This record gives sequence, structure tokens and C-alpha cells, in this order.
Amino acid sequence: MNVEQKIGAMLMLGWEGDDLEQDTTVCDKAREIVEDMQVGGIILMGRNIRHDDLSVTANTINELQKMSVEPLLINVDQEGGMVARFVDGVTVMPSNMALGATGRPDLARAAAAVCAEELLAIGVNYDFAPSVDVNNNPDNPIIGTRSYGESPDAVGEFGAQAIGGYQNAGVIACAKHFPGHGDTAVDSHLALPSVPYPRERLDKIELTPFRWAIAAGVSSIMTTHIMFPALDPDLPSTLSHKIITGLLRQELGFDGVIVTDSMEMKGIADKWSVPEACVMAIEAGVDLVLIPHTLETQRASREAIIKAVKDGRISESRIDESVGRLTALKNQYKLHDRRFTDTAALNKTLRKSAHLSTQRDIAELSITIVRNEGSVVPLHPKSEEKVVVMGLHTTTRDLGSAVQKYSEDANIVPLEGDRERVLKAATDAASGADVIIMPTCPSEPWKAPTDQVLQTDLVKMLNGLGKKLIVVAVREPYDIRNFPEIGVYLCTYGYRKESLDAAAAVIFGAVNAKGTLPVTLP
Repeated sequence: MNVEQKIGAMLMLGWEGDDLEQDTTVCDKAREIVEDMQVGGIILMGRNIRHDDLSVTANTINELQKMSVEPLLINVDQEGGMVARFVDGVTVMPSNMALGATGRPDLARAAAAVCAEELLAIGVNYDFAPSVDVNNNPDNPIIGTRSYGESPDAVGEFGAQAIGGYQNAGVIACAKHFPGHGDTAVDSHLALPSVPYPRERLDKIELTPFRWAIAAGVSSIMTTHIMFPALDPDLPSTLSHKIITGLLRQELGFDGVIVTDSMEMKGIADKWSVPEACVMAIEAGVDLVLIPHTLETQRASREAIIKAVKDGRISESRIDESVGRLTALKNQYKLHDRRFTDTAALNKTLRKSAHLSTQRDIAELSITIVRNEGSVVPLHPKSEEKVVVMGLHTTTRDLGSAVQKYSEDANIVPLEGDRERVLKAATDAASGADVIIMPTCPSEPWKAPTDQVLQTDLVKMLNGLGKKLIVVAVREPYDIRNFPEIGVYLCTYGYRKESLDAAAAVIFGAVNAKGTLPVTLP
């Protein structure tokens, strides 16, 4: 390889602006990054996927592989729960925190194996999963249910099992976000967080799951854009030689592929230019630079890295180290021999009955009854009690549909509009009900925020009506902090269909609740 080809091998890029109505999504941007930039990897975002016909996406991947001289790493973020790029036509597993609530690490392995089998059928050979962040901060806006919980060793054990599930099935796993994103109250997509704890505390909590992951033979680790002053007072982890080379490589002994989180995130981009940050990340010791979005930024970053090598700022031997690791990774997973997927066989693999059974088992085993004063749950399906499902969150309709499987006449009331209208509609709907079931959710990344003040006031108002009130936290379990007086409280750790179905089954006694909280509720 010449220098340009070596730099290309160290880039993982995505593209924007496709017409997904066409039979292929290989647009000019995708063609440029594969043929001209000769990248080593492609990341697929939701925008690149034909959700109504995954064979189109599989054909696209095959076309990209044909264009590339070397086999491509084809990557997605398919963590399960609420973080999934493939959502239709595949088996999306419940979240990591749901798995943590089951108390069964073997199910993390089973879930990862199912995910890996389906990804491979589509042509994806690399998953940015599992997240092994320890979520010990209830105010964390970006990790939450992406974490297995707050116990470092439990997170490590679940993560190690997931790594085995992915990699034994033939998909490259990635433990993230090193050295740990669990104890932040800032989203690194939006700003640069800091974890201001001493090294001793980082060893006990943040670094523990990564030691488990390395011991489990994880093939790649993703860095995070966070300041850790105890490790490096000057630079965030992605750009820090002390953290990447000193800690991860030399001290922890990891010799696999180190990949950055998106270099276009504001935690990096707001302080350093993306091209300069990419050069700094390679200087720090990363092997694969992730730039998912903007073609102009991708071009400029590639040129900046090439210039840094030709000017002597980065030695070519340093580049050769990373290219060697990436080549070894592709050889380990036999990507030359497994370059193309059989699109005609998709229906034999996706959403197989065994996969759906695993999904359902995890969902049902995860549902957690945190509080059940007066033994309100389970309700009796044959009871004459009138049930209403109401709430501000978009889940209301889906949870209501799940409830109607057991209570056909249950009323579903999505609450919309200004405060006065919402409270009046809620009061009117509650007046004719004996049982009120209300989903709650915190504000979510990349979604229109749920009005937290109104949601809290609504719960408190309904709680004062003397009715049976069942509150279902459909994402993070921490909502009860806003209404600690509530008597009946369930957690689902996600609101995809299988989790809402499982919650309804628990509420009506069709399934016994066995989940336990994997985090502490302050």
C-alpha cells in the first residue's frame, strides 16, 4: 500500500442524502468514499437502510464490497433496546439494562448471538456493541438503559458474555465507551463532559468492565470524548496518548483495534477542528477513525492525515502498526472469504421463531415491579373494572394496545396539547375508570422532549383521585424520583413492542414479574 491507501484503511466513513426509493443506495458519495478514498470501513446509519426491504440494503453492501480492493468492515450501532439502526424486519433485542434486570448473563450471550446471525445475513460484519459503561449516574442523558447496570463486575460479566455471543457467531464486537461514559451528566454528542474522580475510583468502577472485555478477547474498543483529569489533565480520552497508548495499550494490555467515537460529535468538534482532531487521535494511538456524516469533513480529514504523515508529524511506522492490526482483524474473521451475502436467503434467518422466542423471554424476565402497594398488580382479566391507559409519551397507544389483549374495553387516551387541555382530558378520562395505567419517560436524545414538569404533575394529580394507578417507566427506571409517593411502579427498560407486551402480561398476571433493579433508585 502507498500512504494514501494506508490512511484510507484507517477510515470508517458514512454518507448522507441517498434516495432510498431506488433499488440501490450506492450514490456518488458512497462511491467516492469506497473507490476514491479507499476506506477500510463503512458505517450504516438509519438513513442508509431500506427498512421496508432489507434485501435492497444487503445488495447495497454487496455492491460496496465489489467496489473495494480489500474487504470492507461493514458496521452499525445495533446495541438492542432503543439504540438500533435496523428496526423493521429484524429481531431487535431488549436493552442492556433489561438484560441486567434478568440477572442472567447467559441471556446477554444469547441476545448477541441472535443479533450477530441476523446482521451477517444482511452483510454487516461489525457491531459497535456492547456498551460496557457503568451507569451509576441517574442523570446520565445518553447511556441509561444502554448499560447493564451500576455494578462494575456485573456489567463486566454481561459484557463479556455478549462479546462471546457476537464474536463466536462471526461478528466483530466493540466494547465502548473507553474509559467509561456512565458517570456523566452531559451528552458528549453535544458538549465535552468531564469525569473528575481519582484514579483509584476509576480503577474500581469505570475500568473494571473493560478489563473483563479484554480478558474475554474483545476484538475492538471504542474511545469516548470525555475529560478524565486523573488520567490526562489536558486532553479528552480520544486524543490522549496517555489514555490510549499508556493506559489501554500498555497498562491494560489491549492489542486489538481501537476505534474512535464519531469525530463529528460536539465534544470534539467544538474545541478542535475535525481534521486536526483526527490527526491527534492517530498520534494518541487509535487505529480506526470514525467520521459518519459529512463528505467535506471526510475529505479534509483524510488530507490532513496524509499531510501529517508526509510532513513527518506522524511516522509511517505508526501508520503501519494500525494497518497491521486492521489487516489482522479482517484475516481473523475471514472477511476475504465472507465478503458477500446471499440476499435470497434473508427470510430464512431474519426473525426466526427461535430468535423471537429469545427476544420474548428476555423481555418477560426483565419486567420489574419496584413497588406494589396494596397488591394492585396483577389485575384480574375477568374483572369488571374499567381500565384507561393515558400518558404524554408516544408509547401510550402501543402500551394501550398491549393492555387491550387482556382488557378489550380498555380506553386509550394519548394526552396532547397545552397544560390545561392535558389535565382536563386526563381528569375526564379518569372519572369513568377504576384503573389508570400511565407510561412515563424522561426526555430522550434526538426526540421531541416529554414535558417533565407536566408529566410529574399529571402523575401526582392522578394519584390523588383514589383510583388504582399503575405507573410504567418505559425507558430509564429513575422516573419515580419525581413522584416518590406513587404506590405501584413497574420498569420495562425500553418501549419496543416486546417490552410493552411483557409489561401488560405482568400487569394482568399472565407472566410473573421476575426482574430486579440493576441500578439504585435514589
